[in-house]
Amino acid sequence: MSNNFLRLLLVGFLVGLAPANSAIFPGRVFDRFISIWLENQDFAQVIKDPDFAILKRYGILQTRYYANTHPSQPNYLASVAGDHFGLNHDESVRVPDNVSTIVDVLETRGISWAGYYEHMPGPGYLADFSLDANGTWDYVKKHNQRGESPATSHFASFDSINKNGTCLAQLRSFEAFKRDLAAGTVPQYVMMSPDMRNDGHNTTLEYATKWAREFLLPLLKDDKDKNSLGKERTVIQLTYDEADSYDQPNRIASLLLGTGVPKSLEGTEDATFYTHYSVLATAQSNWDLPNLGRYDAAANVFQFVADATGHANRDPANLAALDNSLSYAGFLHNETANQLPVPPPNLKLVGAGGQGVLPMVQSIWKELAGEKSPYDSSGNVYDGKTVPVYRPQE
Repeated sequence: MSNNFLRLLLVGFLVGLAPANSAIFPGRVFDRFISIWLENQDFAQVIKDPDFAILKRYGILQTRYYANTHPSQPNYLASVAGDHFGLNHDESVRVPDNVSTIVDVLETRGISWAGYYEHMPGPGYLADFSLDANGTWDYVKKHNQRGESPATSHFASFDSINKNGTCLAQLRSFEAFKRDLAAGTVPQYVMMSPDMRNDGHNTTLEYATKWAREFLLPLLKDDKDKNSLGKERTVIQLTYDEADSYDQPNRIASLLLGTGVPKSLEGTEDATFYTHYSVLATAQSNWDLPNLGRYDAAANVFQFVADATGHANRDPANLAALDNSLSYAGFLHNETANQLPVPPPNLKLVGAGGQGVLPMVQSIWKELAGEKSPYDSSGNVYDGKTVPVYRPQE
């Protein structure tokens, strides 16, 4: 019997035993966050789309939101770990278990989490892809070797998650989301990706935004019925992994919706500077959480949350150099000359939650506390042209 089969049996067993989500841990501004990712569109094109315009009436359009690099996959990793570690491709990667993620941060407060991925064959599915009835890819763990399929799972590349049966049980399908929604057990922190057609990767911008409108409008009801998320203050982010164009800064559309968004801000725009690291910083500010000691620690917080928590946002001092189209050197880079060890986190950083670095991270990396780190409190942005600078931890 193969190890993979045994692992799937274990995940199925854990799912069967898993109780309903524990009591909600209230946030300072919202109680649940759901981030839904579409694929590969420029900001300027998305905001002209009529279906996106309908959704915009119900939320906040973030007009200065930038993906961290190209291609797709590193952005998924960045949103979970606070760095993409130089990843410049869409091949299969493994991130070692000494790299912590938002999952470890959430668990310090007992905040429930999940990833929902359309057409995932079963909870914790770890194969690179699955095929639909026509023999084409529908669920994909990441971009496949042919470069044809979209990155889908934010979590599956991390050994701290894919080696843990309890964590694997949290990687679920859209069918599981429907069941959890009806049962009122959708976790408090959720990342979601539709399949390759519905996310626009293998179709068009219009196809994806039509799907998004039809999927989201029922969730935006505040009447607390079984098809809505009105029972708790829920913020839903609709965003993109990366822009389509490589010849300009990597500006993408991001829209904040849901009952957690103040009614007074529906239909408004927010011109604060954000990247995918801001998802991490916003969670940390909302739930008073520790940080990962990486680029999450100095990222801006979604402004309506910052206004309530007292967090001071700022533009990066090196914003004029922003490109975000090329990845810097790192251990996941596929060019030998640009490969570096996993950088030590900066154990001295204080994040948007007013807390220091996650104790687990402190313990794992304490022997390298005297080493230089590329992470600091400046909030500066880095890419393959404006490269990170390693400095003493302080």
